[in-house]
Amino acid sequence: MEQRGVPQLRLVPKEHGASFMSVHALLLGIVAGFSAGGRSVPGLLLSLGFGALFLPLTAAVSVISHPRLAAAARRRAVTLGALFAVLGALALLHGPTLPLVWVGAVGAVLAGVYAAARKAAGPRSVPAQLAAIASISLLAPLAWLLIAGSTERWPLSAVAAFLAFGGTVPYVRERVRRRRFATLTRGERLRGGAVALLWQLVTLTVAGVAAVVGLVNPLVPLAFLPGAVKTFLGIARPESRPPIKRIGYLETGISTVFAVLAGIGLGIAPPA
Repeated sequence: MEQRGVPQLRLVPKEHGASFMSVHALLLGIVAGFSAGGRSVPGLLLSLGFGALFLPLTAAVSVISHPRLAAAARRRAVTLGALFAVLGALALLHGPTLPLVWVGAVGAVLAGVYAAARKAAGPRSVPAQLAAIASISLLAPLAWLLIAGSTERWPLSAVAAFLAFGGTVPYVRERVRRRRFATLTRGERLRGGAVALLWQLVTLTVAGVAAVVGLVNPLVPLAFLPGAVKTFLGIARPESRPPIKRIGYLETGISTVFAVLAGIGLGIAPPA
């Protein structure tokens, strides 16, 4: 049995939110790729392969510094890292080569930023969490490129995924922080959640402006709306402790709606 406080070498990271983010980032890219006209079955299989390796690889990296698990985590990381490299070579052969190289280069930089932030401030620090989410967001353009090639707007899929999933960091931190207080007024709740609310406002504004100027389809700002509503209600309402499963179902539903709507909205051409 698992001892309290002692991590285990799992197939998915202990932080299941990160697991779902990777699944939904991949889903966004797949939907966008097919919406953009892509029909590559090998590209789809490569995308699913990257997704299947990503979760156990990140699970190993997340506990690689724990004394009791370091050896096993390193062995798994080396094995899965080698398989990841093989898939990367196959992806480059499949193409498009240059955009995929750019995605890989950005991923390598973000991995370095995450490692540095984790070492300096810990795995639960804001810089480490945002660097991890930025890395996860690259699964969206990776899948898009493999399925549809270098069509228009593919880099925006990473931006959209990061804006959607990155907003969970200030939101969750504020929800956890205020559980230390017995009661808070609505004004205190809004002030405490100002960063989370500002993130959503900026996200909706950026997506809305992009739709107005014809850069993306109006489905894209619509995709962000469920997450924004959840954040506004969660910050404004008194704190409660709903069952964990209910929270998980809600987050999964919102993320799935986002991935599908954003994927379609990015993949299809904006109205003339």
